[in-house]
Amino acid sequence: MEEVLRPAQACGEESLRRLTLDLEQVDWNMLDRQIAALREPTETLPGTIAPPILFPASTDETQNQQEAREAGFAALQAGRVAIATVAGGQASRLGFEGPKGAFPLGAISGASLFQMLAGQIQRLRVLTKANLQWIIQTGPGNHIATAQFLQARNWFGLGASSVHLVCQGTLPALSPTGQFLLSTPRSLFRNPDGHGGFYQALKDSIVLPQLRDQGVDLLYYCQVDNPLARVADPIFLGHHLRQKAQMSVKVIEKKDPAEKVGLIVQRDEKVTCLEYSDLPEGFAEQRAKDGGLRFRAGNIAIHFFDLAFAEEMAEAALPLHLAHKEVHALHAGSAEAVPCQGIKFETFVFDALSLADVALVQNCEREEEFAPVKNRTGADSIQSSREALDFRVRKWMAQADGPTLSSGGLAEMAPNVCYDQQDLAARIQDVRLNTKNLQVIQR
Repeated sequence: MEEVLRPAQACGEESLRRLTLDLEQVDWNMLDRQIAALREPTETLPGTIAPPILFPASTDETQNQQEAREAGFAALQAGRVAIATVAGGQASRLGFEGPKGAFPLGAISGASLFQMLAGQIQRLRVLTKANLQWIIQTGPGNHIATAQFLQARNWFGLGASSVHLVCQGTLPALSPTGQFLLSTPRSLFRNPDGHGGFYQALKDSIVLPQLRDQGVDLLYYCQVDNPLARVADPIFLGHHLRQKAQMSVKVIEKKDPAEKVGLIVQRDEKVTCLEYSDLPEGFAEQRAKDGGLRFRAGNIAIHFFDLAFAEEMAEAALPLHLAHKEVHALHAGSAEAVPCQGIKFETFVFDALSLADVALVQNCEREEEFAPVKNRTGADSIQSSREALDFRVRKWMAQADGPTLSSGGLAEMAPNVCYDQQDLAARIQDVRLNTKNLQVIQR
């Protein structure tokens, strides 16, 4: 500890005071877990592992699906559901300065990722006549900027009282030997605690009792970088309710073993997510009898929770995931920041799956529900996400016998025009949806 204090002592009383305050915020029980995690050997996937049992995609039309839709829609109408979006990151990898949710993904309108999600919530409010609440989990580095962005846009018409920002916490990074690192003489080197920090951020916020007072007992969860996410899908919710699940997850069929999504599996009869970076060599390449991947249920970070279960997970000792990085930090008593090895610790939201008494896994169609924007170019890029949005608009319009869209260019639909293809078809049939709600750009 003396080495950690030395740079602050050299800088004067104020630096020492601030560092002392920072150290007082350390969760020492968590720090013990972090140090223990440094010494634990890499897990080799013990136990019996099998593909999970899958419920069909929401696009499948069966009697069971219709009954699930009705059950889910009834829960939405009753005001039992709140929407949670994890949006703690910056858009620097996209060449954009600001919160990732503020990135203008709309190819024509420049609609932001936040606006695309807000449009779905607006439309769901119309369909359900329920004042659905929106929880946005920010990060320490973008909380203020996110609040300013949303306020400047009048909360996209949702109302300030129904949009709630909760900020995730941080964990101190450590050296390979378990020592504190400093970002400055007066402050510890910290990193956000991962999307698993959502549980604690929710519990620590004032929004939890407010949700309960409003009768909310179910929580839909998605990440801000997936503009195709079907917000609070009633069929997904209906299956969750009918199976009495505590936590549910949507998956896509993974066809490329190298795709960077986790695998949902049945491990010792418990639904579990294996992070792609933690898989043993050769595991992802295993093949099934049909020639496809044996483990193909790719996690797309879309969940339903019972609100009580999400609250319990704030107290659960979720596994710590380690990321070895080169960082610029003060260490070993150094007087200024230098490149050194640091270890960042995170928790993951999906690690709660194995703690649920009942966890449900539902399949979905990639082209309908998953087109993340994570990179500036290449896979999961700005362009690939825009093309996926274009493909879905054209598909829905064709299925709904809507106005013919010219070939070429990218088609974009205003975010609050419709909730899904079924809703679009109904609107076109009832009011002949005008093409002014669609914009097409030609190249």
